[in-house]
Amino acid sequence: MLAVLTATLGVWAGFAPVSFYQDGPLPFVDTGWVAMLPPYNEHLVRDYGFMNLGMTVVFVVAAIRLTPALVRTSTAALFVFAVPHTLFHSSHLDHLSAAEAAIQTISIVVPTIVLPAVVFLMASGLRQAEIKA
Repeated sequence: MLAVLTATLGVWAGFAPVSFYQDGPLPFVDTGWVAMLPPYNEHLVRDYGFMNLGMTVVFVVAAIRLTPALVRTSTAALFVFAVPHTLFHSSHLDHLSAAEAAIQTISIVVPTIVLPAVVFLMASGLRQAEIKA
């Protein structure tokens, strides 16, 4: 799931930065939230996209190998980005309606904080499975 998320954002921002800036960041939903924080910077948007594609590689390898250390490291790497990203957006909601603010917060927190936290915690079960095998 994390690989799908980062791959989607990575391809979109990396290869169609103007579209990501104008319509993003939710795929298939024209929110325009990124454009609410101007100015547009092609280099920055592309870097964000390709950083996400780099994380996709890490998540795919973690999903294939399923070693506790790799799973925890990959989710920890996402937290390094996700926590400050979430804090920034949580403190910059004044340009959104109450409904948009709630949707934006949920759309950031669930895939970048909650889901990786669950995966991180589940890595303990991987260790037990490895020991028994």
